[in-house]
Amino acid sequence: MSGTHVFSDAHSFNISDGVFKAPEYWSVATPVAAIPFMPNSSTRFTGRTEAIAKLKRYFSKTNDSVPKRKHFLLYGMGGIGKTQICLKFIEEMSDHFSSVFWIDASSVGTITQGLKSICNLPAAQCSGLDGSSESALHWIGSLEENYVMVFDNADILSPAELEAYFPPGRGGNILITSRNPTMMVLTSPENSLEVTEMEEDDAIELLLKASHSDPFSMEFQAEASKIVKELCCIPLAIDQAGAYIASGATDIRQYLALFFEHKKKLLSQSKFTGASKYNSNAYEAWELSQQKAEIDDFDEFTGASKYKRTVYETWELAYKVIQQRAEIDDFDKAQAANSAMLLLELFPFFYHEDITEKIFFYAATTQKDREITSSELPLASSILDHRLLGLDKAGTWDSFLFREGLRVLMSFSLVKQDPSDGMYSMHPLVHAWGRDRLTLEEKQRCSLMAYAILSCSLEPDGSQPSSFRRILVTHVRANMQYIRREGHQTSLPYFNDAHEKFWELLREQGYASEAEILIFQVVYARNRSLGAKHPDTIRAMANLAKSYQDLRKYKEAEKLEILVLDARNSIFGAEHPDTINAMADLAETYRALSQFAEAEKLEIQVLDARNRILGSEHPDTINATAKLAETYKALNQFAEAEKLQIQVLDARSRVLGGKHPDTIDAMENLAETYRALNQYAGAEELEIQVVDGRNGIFGAEHPDTIKGVENLVATYKAMGKYKKAEELRIKMLDTKSQVLMEAHPDPMGTANNDTTAKALQDDTNDPQNKYKTIQAQKRGTVIG
Repeated sequence: MSGTHVFSDAHSFNISDGVFKAPEYWSVATPVAAIPFMPNSSTRFTGRTEAIAKLKRYFSKTNDSVPKRKHFLLYGMGGIGKTQICLKFIEEMSDHFSSVFWIDASSVGTITQGLKSICNLPAAQCSGLDGSSESALHWIGSLEENYVMVFDNADILSPAELEAYFPPGRGGNILITSRNPTMMVLTSPENSLEVTEMEEDDAIELLLKASHSDPFSMEFQAEASKIVKELCCIPLAIDQAGAYIASGATDIRQYLALFFEHKKKLLSQSKFTGASKYNSNAYEAWELSQQKAEIDDFDEFTGASKYKRTVYETWELAYKVIQQRAEIDDFDKAQAANSAMLLLELFPFFYHEDITEKIFFYAATTQKDREITSSELPLASSILDHRLLGLDKAGTWDSFLFREGLRVLMSFSLVKQDPSDGMYSMHPLVHAWGRDRLTLEEKQRCSLMAYAILSCSLEPDGSQPSSFRRILVTHVRANMQYIRREGHQTSLPYFNDAHEKFWELLREQGYASEAEILIFQVVYARNRSLGAKHPDTIRAMANLAKSYQDLRKYKEAEKLEILVLDARNSIFGAEHPDTINAMADLAETYRALSQFAEAEKLEIQVLDARNRILGSEHPDTINATAKLAETYKALNQFAEAEKLQIQVLDARSRVLGGKHPDTIDAMENLAETYRALNQYAGAEELEIQVVDGRNGIFGAEHPDTIKGVENLVATYKAMGKYKKAEELRIKMLDTKSQVLMEAHPDPMGTANNDTTAKALQDDTNDPQNKYKTIQAQKRGTVIG
């Protein structure tokens, strides 16, 4: 049947010279409900060449042995363009397939209706079919020609339920589009393809086509680039944006400003879904007939075709399916659906990537041994939602409900499992939809529910793995921003436990300004409720002083630390550990203010007290010795500094080992003192160990390693070993140049030598800043 191919179900269109045409036998007199229609591929279809090429390669393969049916799955989130890829593929392969049977697989009802409509085709009627879906399947299965049967939007049915509608026999081809990746059990992973976002260039081309904008205008291309990035290169969203621009409602140059202000409306307005892909009269008649149909089966509540939906509507439909499942009598399915709905309330108030299962694990297990205590201040732990945090008989977190809920969300591609075990993510636009779909009251409730889980997942003593804490801080920062923005508040609701724990986390991870805001609120709340002399208020004041130190607000830190020291002296006495810690904190601030004499007095008292109370081998005593040695160096009392630094190095070597970073730091400090004392041989010996040790721990690019190399270069120069110094300096500059190129890649492929040299010179002053910048850029910006 070269040149003419019968298309069934979704319409019985013919293809002639690559153009869809209505068949002659489909007249106005033909009941629309009897022969529905198939969507045409969009005239604006752009890109997707790799996906279509893969489909062509697979379905074009021939097998000279016994014919074997081919199965292929296109899966991915709603609105990503699976159906359009399928339509374009079939259009381009029109000469390859004898017949195409297009089934809207949205539900059992649409499949059944589609199969029954096949019985009305002239070829099927000639075979004497009885009008049932079973007879249609047997007839298709009996065909000896190379037909293809497309099950489009198979999102709700399970793989087993869908397979029940495959024609009998071994011939023909099956092509499935679905949001559910588990459908690949019907095809195999190698015969499945995840449809992801468009390439940016293709997305720009699509937007310019859809908006009727000049594709050759550099200005329009630049604006289109910004828009498609914001829309994450999702085809349906781009097509919808183009239709809105083409309507005259706005200009392509003003669209983004409008989008930021009215995102929910723009992604939800059905009147801007792009040009209709169907015969509109036929579509309306078909949809009307479906709406009038009596729906008995649960899945058939989605009986109407899903083809004309906006971006947000495609995801909202998935939510409604989950909501319906939560109300059925099947306990297991209802429980999984309820868990999915709860996760869909929480995840949009985390960051959209790296959502780790460990958050829920720690939130459950850290609560089991804690007694619920009354407090004069509100606690995040008191509002904790325990529905996903159940413990088993052994007292460990029972993850079954959590994972069942995720399984449901992943089946609709609302959540994706990452390669790392126990890690999940949401597409940024799906993530935004999760918030936009909620009322203001629901946003406030859900964001606080997420806030409480994040807070309760965090141990205040910092004992959890650093990898977890690095991930958690991203979610905490995102959550706090959502609460401020969505709640239209100038500050977060105050929770005494969460604020203090999040202060420590933010400070530890380098977000000093955000940490300061939280700890200031803690001081204010505790002072008002507990009083200025309460130990918790005094501790909060000490913590605020630490934040001031982080931000180099040393005068503000000094004032607070004097108050804290006086208060602890009067309440606890001079020998109390908290009082000694207060002296140490104030001494550190004095050193930062170059008030070395004041620092020395306090540090001598701290060292003496810690020696007596804790002993000389205690880490706090060793640290106090190191601090006093640094002050002696600042006072140019190098001989006194040398004695103390030898003690520190000896103690850390015994207690921590020679390869520990703190031991290596002690070597570096002593080497600097040796250099100040012109004892260059001793300095050289230690600095070689420092460079080797840091190379092994951190690598050559780490700022601490580079600093060690710089110190060794200075020592070689002082010793007159200029050749060694030059060789090491060139090697160091090559390393720093590579670091700089990673942070600032040159778009032309060549570096500007003057700019590079200046950047390297600036970098020498504070390599830690450059290292943080490089690492941040490697990870990508998290939150603005």
